Amino acid sequence: MDHKYIDQFDIVDSYLAGKLAAEESTEFEEHFVDCAKCVDRLETTKAFVEGLRVVASDRVPTAGAEPYTTSRKVFAASAGVLSLVVIAVAVFLFTQMRRYRAEADQATSASTQWERRYEEERQLSAAKSKTREESERELTEQVAQLRTELENQRKSGHQDNVQVNVPILALSSTRGSDPLSASVNVVTLSRSSGSFVITMALEGETGYRRYAMTILSSQKQLILKRGGIKPLRDNLISMSLDSSLFRAGNYLLTLDGIARDGSIIVVGVYRFRVLKTP
Repeated sequence: MDHKYIDQFDIVDSYLAGKLAAEESTEFEEHFVDCAKCVDRLETTKAFVEGLRVVASDRVPTAGAEPYTTSRKVFAASAGVLSLVVIAVAVFLFTQMRRYRAEADQATSASTQWERRYEEERQLSAAKSKTREESERELTEQVAQLRTELENQRKSGHQDNVQVNVPILALSSTRGSDPLSASVNVVTLSRSSGSFVITMALEGETGYRRYAMTILSSQKQLILKRGGIKPLRDNLISMSLDSSLFRAGNYLLTLDGIARDGSIIVVGVYRFRVLKTP
């Protein structure tokens, strides 16, 4: 039995009036033994009832009683009853105020939870929208890049040419600044080699959104700069390069990983050498 049930069914008044069933009386007694609130309410209600009884008894004059004495008793009893009524009303108002305050706190908590949930969903939606826009922008850039390459091939007359035995250079990451270290990556190009293919396996962290490639000659001349590169499923990057861009000599290829926040991290440095044959 809880306070909500006690208030809803006037258990205190029914208990004092002896109107409760034996089972309910026992259950209520087990409750108010450990409940100071119910004990106070019982005492207040009981005192109020006893005050009413005193007033009723004082209104019946006894034989030989003086009217003045009886009036004083009635006045005193009435004052006591009035005090009890004021106390009872105060207790009732205090109880109601606490209940309304608890309900208001629950409503405020529920409102706060809904606001937090709405803000989380709004941020998630904004993040998804941003990711979708970035994907669409990357796709647009790749399409434009492919169109440019096809147009260049068409203008150069390579569109209808088929090259066989295309040289392939599988790059290995090199360390140090000595140009001679490029000897581990050597590709030999002939005059008939219109292009050659380079491949490289990604090393270390491979979770970048896209990659960018830069190739410099030994004289620090920019040969090629390409962004928006996505690796194959096996973390392998391959690219076809125009042989006419390369003379015999040493070259430095740098592969940068571009994170989602826009930061750029060097993920690979490759040195290679181009040899030319008649």
